[in-house]
Amino acid sequence: MTLGTTLFATLASRNFSRLQTEIGTLQARIASEVRDPRPSADPTRAVQLSAAKEMEATLGRYGANASSAADRLAHADVALGEVSARMRELKDVVLQAGNPTLSDEGRAGLRIVAEAAREALFALANRKDAMGQGLFAGYAAGPAFVKEGDTVRFAGNDGQPVAQLSETLRVATSLGGAEVFMAVPTEAGPRSVFDLADDLVATLSVPLAHSSPQRSAEDTARLSLAAPPAPATVRFTLTGPVGSVEIEQRLPGSALAAINAASAQTGVTATEEPDGTLVLGAVGRITVSDMSRSDDPRDVLATFTSADDKGGWIMPARFDAASLTDAFDAAVSHMAEQRARAGALAASVDTQADAIRTRQTRIATAIGGLEDLDVAEAVTRLQQLLLTQEAAQQTYVKIANRSLFDYLR
Repeated sequence: MTLGTTLFATLASRNFSRLQTEIGTLQARIASEVRDPRPSADPTRAVQLSAAKEMEATLGRYGANASSAADRLAHADVALGEVSARMRELKDVVLQAGNPTLSDEGRAGLRIVAEAAREALFALANRKDAMGQGLFAGYAAGPAFVKEGDTVRFAGNDGQPVAQLSETLRVATSLGGAEVFMAVPTEAGPRSVFDLADDLVATLSVPLAHSSPQRSAEDTARLSLAAPPAPATVRFTLTGPVGSVEIEQRLPGSALAAINAASAQTGVTATEEPDGTLVLGAVGRITVSDMSRSDDPRDVLATFTSADDKGGWIMPARFDAASLTDAFDAAVSHMAEQRARAGALAASVDTQADAIRTRQTRIATAIGGLEDLDVAEAVTRLQQLLLTQEAAQQTYVKIANRSLFDYLR
């Protein structure tokens, strides 16, 4: 009997301990409202929960990428907006410079405005994002643009930073600096905004400020072509009483033969003085226009004077007011297009960011469903355990009392 009582007491003690442990654990689960996280408690749920949390982490990275991309594109939009403003400012200077009554003082004032706008363009082209990365430098670590003498060179690369915003979607977070600043589509071909600004500053400075893209004289004129610093080809249109031809001459060298070879088409003949000056003769008006040189200098290309010393310097045709106006019109339109491209990228990022947030909400709901405890079910289970514990205790007391009675008898 003693052995039976001892065994019963041991088994009952173990049972009470198990019940108390389970009750305590269940009470803790009810307090935290979280299911048992151990994989052994529900292997299938554990696998699903692990996959859901991995997706939650991935979506978090996509969300961070979207935020970074939106910030970078916002910086680019602001920069391009300022670039557009500077280009419109330069265009206004072109229009004012075309005023024939403009004084030298007024021209000097416009030159100061143009120079300031040019420096602002250089600073904007090297604008950086919040992380210190050049907005228009591609993957280059240094500045996007550098100055080399009087010119600006693109020092970045063609790489285009992108942001991974989903399993399959990658969105560019900037525009290429070369395309934005170095490829304005003009009639003369792609030009950089810096070249256009430098052209404008040059037209507002001596000697171009006192030059003309076209000169004319009656019956006779003197034409002296400027010598280039290195071999180059000069081209210009020669118009006489008969017609017009394009004259092309390699410099250093004389255009005498080329002009006389076209005399039948123009009615203009030429002789050459010892210093290389060409004396043009015709019965009627002689005009030299549309002059250019292959090395594209920002300087006068020739001197053209009539018999009474009227006339003066001839500048490259691209410095003509109409040509400059067209070039800056193209630049303003080009920048508007670039800003629209940046805006389209930003809109794409915003749309994907909304999609990421929607996915995050859904995955959070799924994780909650896998982690959250069914409190009502747990309370019912707790009540059952408490009743079981109480019943076991009562049974133990009865058997213990009976055993004691039998022993005393």
